[in-house]
Amino acid sequence: MGIEAIPRSIGGGLKTSRFSIRKNGDGSLVPRHHEGLDPGLVGPKAFEHPAVKEWWSWLLEEYEPRHSIALITPCSNVKPYTRSPTSRKVRGLLRRLGLWADAAPSGIEWYYFSDLLVLVPYEEAEEYPACCYEVPPSIVLSNTELKEKVTSLLAATMTRLSKWVRDAIVFLPRRHLALWNEARAKAGKWPRELRVKYTLFSFSGLEAAIKTVLEELTK
Repeated sequence: MGIEAIPRSIGGGLKTSRFSIRKNGDGSLVPRHHEGLDPGLVGPKAFEHPAVKEWWSWLLEEYEPRHSIALITPCSNVKPYTRSPTSRKVRGLLRRLGLWADAAPSGIEWYYFSDLLVLVPYEEAEEYPACCYEVPPSIVLSNTELKEKVTSLLAATMTRLSKWVRDAIVFLPRRHLALWNEARAKAGKWPRELRVKYTLFSFSGLEAAIKTVLEELTK
């Protein structure tokens, strides 16, 4: 499939030092694929890929969360997402709050909102196909058919997850929120939601939101 294997390293890179954001001439972020890019998972054709359809079926029929609190963060131009600047900072925050154990979130479910795969649990983010695709949000937002597909899948997924998830802490940028809002309007059921303004430069709002939800859970 054109995949070049590269050693994996979940949980590394916890430093919150300065980082640079590389952009193309059109202002879009420069993709970085540390574990290779499958040519079949690039652009609109990725929505017809067997591995993607299998992923959707897994979300809707098999996957079950372990915890009643969900943290929703965006996918990234960096693949795997776990190596992105946002992920490094969120990991550090969860560690400080005691919500991290054995190189994975503990006491909270961390999901990436993907324009292709809909929701990706942190523990699956370095696995195929999550590690090796490229579908920018602009492709979905500018295509009525793809937007309908993604938002309908997200609505169905969140309705199902509501059986286990009571609270969803949403930390998403504007373009992802546009899809998120459309999905919520379609859903038959949705967890209680707490939104945090998305920014890479301060995570104090996210920390406060997580603490609030945790405190309510213990009452």
